[in-house]
Amino acid sequence: MASNQKNPPANFINETETADPNALKDHLRNYREHPEDQLPHIIKSIQEHGFYKNIVIAEDGTILAGHGVVKAARKMGLKEVPVVRLPLAPDTPLALKVLAGDNEIPHLAEINDRILSEMLKEINDVNLDGDGLLGTGFDEMMLSNLVFVTRPAAEIENFDEAAHWVGMPDYEPEFQPFKLVISFETEEARLDFLSQNEFSHVNRKDELPRTIATWWPERERIDWRAAKFEVGATPAEPGELDPVKEVG
Repeated sequence: MASNQKNPPANFINETETADPNALKDHLRNYREHPEDQLPHIIKSIQEHGFYKNIVIAEDGTILAGHGVVKAARKMGLKEVPVVRLPLAPDTPLALKVLAGDNEIPHLAEINDRILSEMLKEINDVNLDGDGLLGTGFDEMMLSNLVFVTRPAAEIENFDEAAHWVGMPDYEPEFQPFKLVISFETEEARLDFLSQNEFSHVNRKDELPRTIATWWPERERIDWRAAKFEVGATPAEPGELDPVKEVG
């Protein structure tokens, strides 16, 4: 049976040259952004390992692969970066396949989250230069989230345990109030419950909404209508505004 797989071209190993990153042109059809919080990771990787993945450009110097690396190199003030120049015009279908393929082919890979999280924890524990996970694309909070959402509850019950597993002793979770949810089959049942249980601070309007809220023990509600918001004003501290007076 004939195979549809094509043999690689005779010159499939491309030669590398150097180019000034400031002379390279961003592809106008590049759809992947590289935000500022990603650049420190790329910069750290270049500082530690150099350029182990070449930038690919079209014949006129338009970037086809490696926009983030070029952006980081410019920020570092580098005058030369290694590039592979393909004999293609930047908007030909073959050039666009390089642009799309470099961005999208990695998404087809499958990730073993357990191996990844354990490897990242090992890097973070060793912390060779005090930068922790910088250069991996992760930080401690991201690693904690990864552990929390991918490990069974028998191993990691909540985010606090995930943060502790990662090694975040300074992590202080925000207070989350305990909640009690009561469901009613009918509106009449809900009104009957409210009539038998006096909640003086229930958050509701004249016409009861489907969901109401209160605190137990009861708290005085703040009348936010009395608050005035001005540009440059210092926010009021909790308790500074007069509470709503309940009218019997």
